[in-house]
Amino acid sequence: LKREIAAVTLDMIRRLQPDEFETLVDLIFTRSGWRRVGRLGGNQPDVDLLLEQPLTGRRGWVQVKSSCTQAVLDEYYGRFRRSGAAGDFFFVVHTAPALCLPAEPNLHLWSGDRLADIVSEVGLFDWLLKRIR
Repeated sequence: LKREIAAVTLDMIRRLQPDEFETLVDLIFTRSGWRRVGRLGGNQPDVDLLLEQPLTGRRGWVQVKSSCTQAVLDEYYGRFRRSGAAGDFFFVVHTAPALCLPAEPNLHLWSGDRLADIVSEVGLFDWLLKRIR
């Protein structure tokens, strides 16, 4: 049943407009205790969200894509590394082939079923349902 719920959730996520998907990702982080620094999305070079975790002081660098390839992921990961940014790198995509990042604790790839599970875990299924109707 859990896999069926994840499949339905992922299908709904994929039906969001790009700006709605960015908003969903922002809400995921907000509900997880992160705070956005600066604006959401738009034409910011290299990053869609800059975050901070107020209790720990951790910083987050988030790129959101509706779809991508490994080459696109590698490009944004390279931008993160070249920027010298400290903290965590999050790459969030709802439609992509199998992707990978180096196995490091501060690198996070959320796609497919993992993304659907996160939406459910932070209580955003109803928000998503309202956007899809």
